[in-house]
Amino acid sequence: METPRLVLRDKRADDFEFVASLYADPLVMRWIGDGHTLSRDEVEARFVKVLAIENEPGHERWDAFKIVVRKDDGVPVGQAGILRCAIDGRPEVEIGWWLAPFAWGRGYATEAALALRDFAFGELRLDHLTVVLWPENVRSVAVAERIGGTRLGEVEYRGKRVSGYVVRNPAS
Repeated sequence: METPRLVLRDKRADDFEFVASLYADPLVMRWIGDGHTLSRDEVEARFVKVLAIENEPGHERWDAFKIVVRKDDGVPVGQAGILRCAIDGRPEVEIGWWLAPFAWGRGYATEAALALRDFAFGELRLDHLTVVLWPENVRSVAVAERIGGTRLGEVEYRGKRVSGYVVRNPAS
């Protein structure tokens, strides 16, 4: 998947160092999961497991975080994707993004999220996507709103209470 400035591609084994750097960065992890960084060993175990799942026969390639790479220099800037999940105990499809701090404030998250949203509504014909985020993460709140998200209120996601947004397909 491509945008004017970015390529969103499947993860590869050689992405490990970049992904590990995201998980080790407290600025990034403040907004991910429980807010704690992960050790290199924890990231490696998770990365190997995710690569195996994403490469299983029958796994739908869209159901994964993609590596977001700048076209002009090939530098990875983050991850973004659409994934199956459970929100408030219901099956949903989430759209999410997380970028390295050097890439913040450049519009990359919005650009990647718009491409993913358009793919989900066009190719997959989904009627909506869900965004889950910490309400204090004002940058991600702004991205959710720029891609058409409307606040649902507080939702349960992976055992935590977070803000939920719904992005509706205007064609549905």
